[in-house]
Amino acid sequence: MLRGLIRKSVFLGSAVVAMFYLSSGEVFSQSLEQEATVEENIPTEEGLTVKFVSTDLEGAAEALANAKSYTVNLQIQDRSFPNGGGSVPEVKVSAIHNGENIFFGIQWSDATKNDRAIKHEQFRDAVGLMFPLGIVKISPETPFSPRMGDRGKTVNIWHWKADWERDLLADGGYEHMEDQYPNMFTDFDFDPNPIPDNKAAHESAELMSGGYSAGSLLSQARGRSVEDLNAVGFGTLTAQEHQDVEGTGAWIDGTWDVIVYRPLSTPDANDVQFVPGKSTFFNMAVWNGEDGDRNGLKSVSIRWRPITIESAR
Repeated sequence: MLRGLIRKSVFLGSAVVAMFYLSSGEVFSQSLEQEATVEENIPTEEGLTVKFVSTDLEGAAEALANAKSYTVNLQIQDRSFPNGGGSVPEVKVSAIHNGENIFFGIQWSDATKNDRAIKHEQFRDAVGLMFPLGIVKISPETPFSPRMGDRGKTVNIWHWKADWERDLLADGGYEHMEDQYPNMFTDFDFDPNPIPDNKAAHESAELMSGGYSAGSLLSQARGRSVEDLNAVGFGTLTAQEHQDVEGTGAWIDGTWDVIVYRPLSTPDANDVQFVPGKSTFFNMAVWNGEDGDRNGLKSVSIRWRPITIESAR
């Protein structure tokens, strides 16, 4: 009986919340997120120009340091529950290409370095670049959400993560619980003679770790610090099967300096394609791990920004 009453209470509570939103005059999409404002569907006039520079991978960092930077203003993520972030006011980005690869240099101020997310109270520093797929026109008449895309309007997101960068330096390319707790003890990991009933589990990573068995990028050595993703609105973020975005980052004297790069074009239909002489749009977000940023808790830009790829010479 008690269980029945609990289920009825949860159902009635959910119904009351739904009726409140439906009768409040607000318009929502993608569950309970507010629709984008008119301003959000008007891209900024100024944008980023990706200069052509005859350089190789080793010279890209120097070329980016000499390239003109573009400042993207950020604010609290205030459209999708749980709202949050907003501690990072701006991020600077520069970009070049060499006719084969495109490189983005990203810098933002951060008083603390958060590059481990093993404890439940630890959260990573991170930055994301987002691009619409295909050739699009963005205006109030042809809306395209600058936050996470929308149904039928896919975005490609490049997500650099400070803890993934740290993983690259760890033994085996991946930090484990023992790296955070060096004096920890577990029966399975350290007992050389586990009881017979646990022998199969002790010898099988597939049985011990569902994420590892499923091939999750979060559960194994990745060999990269950038995740290549797609989304069609809030709650739809999905890692691509084919990961082809590379990156590197370093925290020096209160500033993150990150470089992400990829070939201008790829055979993957889920990837943004950059064509010299053409333009598209981009947007950005930054996560401050010290303030507990993660997932939708982040500092965001609320408008698309033009990005023009200079013709190769």
